Amino acid sequence: MTTTRWPITRGLALALLCFALTITAEAQQRPANPLAAARSWGYQLQGPKVATLAASPYDVLVIDYSKDGSDDEALTAADLDKLKKKPDGSRRIVLSYLSIGEAESYRYYWKWAWGGKWYSDLLLGWFFAPSWKGPLNLDWIGNYATRYWQDNWQQIILGNGGYLDRIQKAGFDGVYLDKIDSSIEDIAKGRASARDDMRTFVKRIAERGRAANPGFLVVPQNGEELLTDAGYRAVIDGIGKEDLLYGELKEKQANPPEIVAKRVGLLKLLTAERKPVLAVEYLDDPSAIAAARKTLTELGFVAHFADRPLDNLRVADLPGKRVSSGGGRRAEKK
Repeated sequence: MTTTRWPITRGLALALLCFALTITAEAQQRPANPLAAARSWGYQLQGPKVATLAASPYDVLVIDYSKDGSDDEALTAADLDKLKKKPDGSRRIVLSYLSIGEAESYRYYWKWAWGGKWYSDLLLGWFFAPSWKGPLNLDWIGNYATRYWQDNWQQIILGNGGYLDRIQKAGFDGVYLDKIDSSIEDIAKGRASARDDMRTFVKRIAERGRAANPGFLVVPQNGEELLTDAGYRAVIDGIGKEDLLYGELKEKQANPPEIVAKRVGLLKLLTAERKPVLAVEYLDDPSAIAAARKTLTELGFVAHFADRPLDNLRVADLPGKRVSSGGGRRAEKK
């Protein structure tokens, strides 16, 4: 019995050794995750002012790659150099917002024949729109759901000279991916492969970004149900989470404890691997902010508080105080 089992045991040991060497080699190719050390973060998408953002105390900033969504107002490498340095001289991580589950009619890739307003959608959109274009988001004018699994949409993000290339050329440290959960729940509803399709898309973004920069960071917002897959957790560097404690069912109202517990359980799958949860609550009441900050800190999450239009920046050590910044495109929320 011993002689027949020995080759199998030896083969298993060699296989485990090869697997360990592979994991070690992959780990050596990528630098340590700098997000693990983050203790604060800021989030602004509208009317960013480089000087104001650079003067903020945050360890991490999530901003748009453009001041108004267009290439004409895109941030430059010089802008990014300023943003990456905190007032105390230490390094800041700067992530670019990137919507992968919605298309935005104010972006460089949008063609006039696709519509963009309700009247042009009626006149043109039905005839000339690409197959990936879905319904208008009635909350955010100019935003359209995408059939994100279609390659012609993914190529807008991943193709040569595309959205991701623009972000990397400016010098961002990584991307903050939006409209993951809503796409799965809405336009992909009933599609058996919806979650796997999104995981694959995020993986493609990570592979493309890290081909040019091995340290390129990938942080999805929401969609914590995807975290049950270990392969997906291995690809991402953290997760953003909106409305964990408040606002999921009704604006600024506390969420039911059972919903919070379910979300926390999923998010803890990632923090157990030393990858952070960047939690944002859209609150303005000081007592609610204080309570939420305490809860989020106890959970081990990194808290931020903002107005839902994300048109100004709150200073981390002065909760409730806003740094003046102009309005912008997403202020059209109804």
